[in-house]
Amino acid sequence: FTEPFLFDRNITGGAQIFKTDIRYIGQFTQKSAGAVLTFGFPLSAWSRVFTNYSYQRVRVTEINESYTDPLILARNPFLRDSLLIGQNGERIVSKIVPSYVYNTVDQPIFPTTGKRYTLSMDLAGLGGNTNFYKPFVEGVWYLKHASRLTLGLRAQYQYSVRGFDIRSIGPADPVTGLVLGGNKLLNFNVEEQITIAGPVRLILFYDAGQVQAGDQVQSRPFVGLNDLNVVNVPGKNFNLQDFKTSTGTEVRFFMPVLNVPFRLIFAVNPQRSGVLDNTLQPQSKFQFRFAVGSTF
Repeated sequence: FTEPFLFDRNITGGAQIFKTDIRYIGQFTQKSAGAVLTFGFPLSAWSRVFTNYSYQRVRVTEINESYTDPLILARNPFLRDSLLIGQNGERIVSKIVPSYVYNTVDQPIFPTTGKRYTLSMDLAGLGGNTNFYKPFVEGVWYLKHASRLTLGLRAQYQYSVRGFDIRSIGPADPVTGLVLGGNKLLNFNVEEQITIAGPVRLILFYDAGQVQAGDQVQSRPFVGLNDLNVVNVPGKNFNLQDFKTSTGTEVRFFMPVLNVPFRLIFAVNPQRSGVLDNTLQPQSKFQFRFAVGSTF
């Protein structure tokens, strides 16, 4: 529930209760449940400031035995934390998320003109048993250059590259090929939107992204050992050679009853070297996907 004009004033208020169950095939299952409260107010005609508070309980089960290998855990500083190893597979996250949004986009579902800039910071540690901070930066531009043609551009310091399996792009264990994850992601999306008829769009897209683990991070390879057993793991910064790319076409159509766009995606992955899919097989050159919601 979200009310953009709370108490008949230009103030945003909202509340959300959620429960999710995500199965990463061949890797692990993550279950989450919680609630989010949202409050926002305008700074100008096109900009708003928001504050979200969320509380969620996360549980990880059905972990692939390969992920619990002490040698793999020693080589990766993020795997133990993301799989909640040593925490009984459970985590409680209580966080506040301040954000700033500048938005001149004309339509939320099928935009044609305008731009949107978003800055936010997740700050976890207000209760619960988890402490972290996570910055998010995004820039989106829409340029209408003909009656039925709109060019969409996005640069983002976080999420998705079409044509690859989820959790498949990023640093991988050199021995097993298991994706180990990182602490930062850079992503670019370009779309040419062609209006076919009414709520139907044909999308031509090009995506590029990469995940890296930073300069240097520390990891305790075994639960319960002291600081003498800390391992310094070399990280890596963003570089052009590590970008994974996909290009292809997408049919996007709006379902009025559900109030969301549905998407049929066909992608070609020209730069997929070293990427394994969720079955730990080499990523295929072509992919067909069904998805709900917009890319940006």
